[in-house]
Amino acid sequence: MAVNSFMYLQYGGTMFDRYFQKKETKSPAAGKLAFDKGTKYYIGIIRGEGHTSKQGNVYYIEQPGGTMIEVAKEHVEVREPEKAGK
Repeated sequence: MAVNSFMYLQYGGTMFDRYFQKKETKSPAAGKLAFDKGTKYYIGIIRGEGHTSKQGNVYYIEQPGGTMIEVAKEHVEVREPEKAGK
């Protein structure tokens, strides 16, 4: 009991979470390229999606250089990466 309490306070979870946690579904847009709908400029690579109270449904996008940002889905155009050797 003490170990679970310590782990919950220190790490935000308990040792039993891995057994009871539901399987995380991968976003169908993960790995695709994100472009701004208004300007058509490249934003980055989509790594996942979620929901925030401030922006609603968002994509989690990794920008060039490794910075992760949240962008509202309504502002993102999703494109397939071009295959090399075409």
